[in-house]
Amino acid sequence: MFNISFFINTYINHLYGAIALLSFWYIYKYINATQKLRIGTYIVERDTAVHERMVALSGLIILGGCAIAIYLGVGSNWSAVQSSLLLENNVDEPLDLYMTNAPTDTPDVVLLLPGQATEEPSVQLGLENYSTPIPLGGDGCDNMNAVISSPLPGAVLSGEVEVQGTADIVDFGFYVLQISTLGDNWLTVYTQNTPVIDDILGTWDTSLYVQGEYGFRLIVYNNAGAFIKPCVIPIYVGSGQ
Repeated sequence: MFNISFFINTYINHLYGAIALLSFWYIYKYINATQKLRIGTYIVERDTAVHERMVALSGLIILGGCAIAIYLGVGSNWSAVQSSLLLENNVDEPLDLYMTNAPTDTPDVVLLLPGQATEEPSVQLGLENYSTPIPLGGDGCDNMNAVISSPLPGAVLSGEVEVQGTADIVDFGFYVLQISTLGDNWLTVYTQNTPVIDDILGTWDTSLYVQGEYGFRLIVYNNAGAFIKPCVIPIYVGSGQ
């Protein structure tokens, strides 16, 4: 099944570019029709100009609505819409196997992730100064169909990192690799719409992040936009020296 959320996030720049080009075309048509209406002397000419101007104005309104819909719907909103449409059409999806963003219990043994330093603001990617508990051995990584096998929890990383594991659930849609010093403010470092079985999930550059402790996770989505419990591990970004 076609996945709206992945398509929008992957081709968002192309969509905005197409909307901009069509908008310029309709603006040109609107201005041209207005000039025809101003200089037209016959009723037929003026009626044609009015019709052309209304078509151009309607096109601009539709394109504006599309741009707003894409802007407001980027991310999980499209997934929610697609899931609701599937439910309305009585599509048999194993939704009981998938989780929402509801908080889960945290084990007693945890690793507190401190806020990042502020000495190198040019390379910081908007992560705020918070701490969030992540189990020392990771969390949610007991599902062998959605698991990070490398790096291991607590690994010290530097340079270009190759993430290995498995992302292959029933009705697979796509998966993302994310990093954060927070429990909610996760930044995507890699995404892919083909399943992976015990192989390379993706790569990311640790040099973009300041030295310190982070949370790293894998989320695997199905075609309805739902996802199972993420596999989350604590990692440490080293200096690379």
